[in-house]
Amino acid sequence: MRIKPQKSFCTMLTPPPDKSVTIRALVMGWLSKGTTVVSNPLISGDTISAINAVTALGGEVDFVGGELHISGGRSEDGRVDAGNSATTARLFAGAAAGRVSASFTGDGSLKRRSMRPLIDALSKMGACISCSGGGYMPFEIKKSRLSGIDLMMTEPSAQIKSAVLLAGLCAEGETRVTEAVRTRTHTEDMLPLFGADICVKDGTIIVRRSELVGTKIDVAGDISSAAYPMALALMRGYCFIKNVGTARRELIDFFKGIGGDIEEENFGDRANLIVRQSSLTPFTVRGALATALIDELPLLAVIACTLSGESRIEDARALRGKECDRIKCTVASLRALGANIEETSDGMIIHGGGIKGGNAVTYGDHRLAMSLAVANALSEKGGFIDDEKCVEISYPSFWELFI
Repeated sequence: MRIKPQKSFCTMLTPPPDKSVTIRALVMGWLSKGTTVVSNPLISGDTISAINAVTALGGEVDFVGGELHISGGRSEDGRVDAGNSATTARLFAGAAAGRVSASFTGDGSLKRRSMRPLIDALSKMGACISCSGGGYMPFEIKKSRLSGIDLMMTEPSAQIKSAVLLAGLCAEGETRVTEAVRTRTHTEDMLPLFGADICVKDGTIIVRRSELVGTKIDVAGDISSAAYPMALALMRGYCFIKNVGTARRELIDFFKGIGGDIEEENFGDRANLIVRQSSLTPFTVRGALATALIDELPLLAVIACTLSGESRIEDARALRGKECDRIKCTVASLRALGANIEETSDGMIIHGGGIKGGNAVTYGDHRLAMSLAVANALSEKGGFIDDEKCVEISYPSFWELFI
């Protein structure tokens, strides 16, 4: 797909619904008695994988007037094909452990992502998991009795945390999860809505055996998807973005902190954002902020390439375990577009000075593809994206930004 250089950008839009919230609503709906109604769900490749997981394990999902109606409380053995969705694989594995016997597989990309931390954590709870691939998919879970554990997470992972908490719902005793670095809180925020016995005390999440009951979930716009039009507006013009979830507001605060002109119209846990062209300053992202912005780091690298001066991304080693090695591939792809950027063991050093443009290699990674589209839009001559279809797993309407 050809991306032309954009002299100006001006639009009003509603970003896609939050993928992480939609998938969690599906897995919790499967575990719940009665019906869970999900308003404004994301329908994309990854969430369709989660819908298929529900039905594979005995639940039912219906589309009613734009809503998802999930009939849960029924569990049966099955085979889950998570497609490209690591969130679906890990969360449904945690939810299935102790309830059913199930096999888990995925596409070629997902089979290259390690499941060893997931397998180790669930095994400590008593899950019986067999994996012939040395910690990679496919793997099988045999139904077994689980016991609560006290897990200290030294490496940040919202997916592993969530899997353990979901397994803890049917485990004997308490399951306690403490994070050295706080990750996104969707799971512990949503579980009380379904009636889970869960609390957060002194930075530790504690969950006890619980029976969930169906509820209503209204999904806000995804801040990770809103990041791309926000970046284009900050660099080239203006956008009005409606109904963005602000539970993860670190990106908004980060952009404001480096000079971004962003106005918020807040209502509850979401906001409308007015984003105007701004003079941004070089930056460093490290520590807890790198964890909070892990999905947006390739895009932030693109922005840094257009600024005058040096920017750094550090403490982002988790990027190497995504759909591709996002450190290596981001650096290689942006260098091919004429940017001055170098790889480090846990991030990147970006020297700024602009992007020339050219043919962008996405490595089949949706977030890298979207970031490189923004890079070509901000470049001198524009260029081509080699795989436009990979963005469908999270942002099906993304290419409309460039029409």
